[in-house]
Amino acid sequence: MSPLRQASLLGVNEFLVLDYVRDHGRTTRASIAADLSLSSASVSRIVKRLLQEGVVIESAGTTSPIPGRPPSAIEFNRSRGTIVAIDLGGTKCHGALADLGGAILRETVRPTDSSGDPYSTLLSTIGSLSGDATGMDMPVAAVAIGIPAMLDPDTGFALAGPNVQWLGFPLADRLKQDLDVPFTIDNDANLAALGHAWRGQGKSVPNFAAIVLGMGIGAAIVLNGRLIRGQHNAAGEVGFLVLNREQLHQPQNGRMGALEQLASGPAIGRRAHDLLAQYPDSTLGRSGEITAENVFAAAKASDPLALSVLDELIDHVAMAIIAIVSTVDPDLVILEGDVGRALNPYIDTISRRVADRVPAPPRIVISSLQSNATLLGAIAAGLELARQGSVPSVLFESFGFDMGIRHAR
Repeated sequence: MSPLRQASLLGVNEFLVLDYVRDHGRTTRASIAADLSLSSASVSRIVKRLLQEGVVIESAGTTSPIPGRPPSAIEFNRSRGTIVAIDLGGTKCHGALADLGGAILRETVRPTDSSGDPYSTLLSTIGSLSGDATGMDMPVAAVAIGIPAMLDPDTGFALAGPNVQWLGFPLADRLKQDLDVPFTIDNDANLAALGHAWRGQGKSVPNFAAIVLGMGIGAAIVLNGRLIRGQHNAAGEVGFLVLNREQLHQPQNGRMGALEQLASGPAIGRRAHDLLAQYPDSTLGRSGEITAENVFAAAKASDPLALSVLDELIDHVAMAIIAIVSTVDPDLVILEGDVGRALNPYIDTISRRVADRVPAPPRIVISSLQSNATLLGAIAAGLELARQGSVPSVLFESFGFDMGIRHAR
């Protein structure tokens, strides 16, 4: 693994300039500087670097009402290359092919076990998107992958959560054998935070937390613009929060953390099933297998069992947020994942319960990126890898993401 290096603030502005050029078609250095509030010198340096990399191209400008030589036009070079980004979740694999400006060209979604096991599905998804890139004559420059698991910082092995079947799987080593382009791997919550820092609610917010509630539970904590990883890449693993003494002394349920046993998608379905006898008239008793999706749907119809389960869930989520707020004091908490986004009707209730228990309550919001936060974060990580040739220890200095991602050529 090659040494990691620091990326400068120039990297942030490169993304902004690329977004601007892609969105405006043909533009000029002066327009970029004026609209992005960047100095002419900074824009000139960025454009020079992007021209050298072939990401943008320069052409003669059109006539100008101002005497003298018309300014040259800058255009995005869409044929320069692509990024394959993957959000490999517990139930589905969401992949995208993006150009080097971050625009998504192709998407694919398939069950995580569609090829027999998660790794085979991962490879088939990468292969499919790479084939699309070849068909467009836009070679793949890098692959970026988000997984719902910790990565051992020494071995690169996946230390999986309860819903991924690759505990101890040598993911980085296998990808080195099977891919012929640079790749990066990171925890899905960390990439979700990166997606929000780039194009979501975390943009220009130096202190925030993104909590992903789905098949499992995880979080990413950003303090003073820096992603907190911890000694073992385990910072933000809030699924293991213990909320009461009873949980502290219960036998460990496999790899599932204490909070995951209460507030994950599967836990919501189990809790509703356990309470069925107390609510014989609940519509959930006629729905066959009870899932979190069923519970949320029944709650909208004021089903008493569903409302009772969600009231407990709201308490558990509020307690998790209180633990985070009491420890790291973020300005913003973003709820992500299928369960997190489904809590949108109850966000005011969660906010009140948190505000009643902490001296400086944060803003609590539902993800504005829908199900795309991890995918967008993967695209951003892949773009930086393609440009730098290696994964920097800080992806965006203004956000300070200490990526520390396992990667290879």
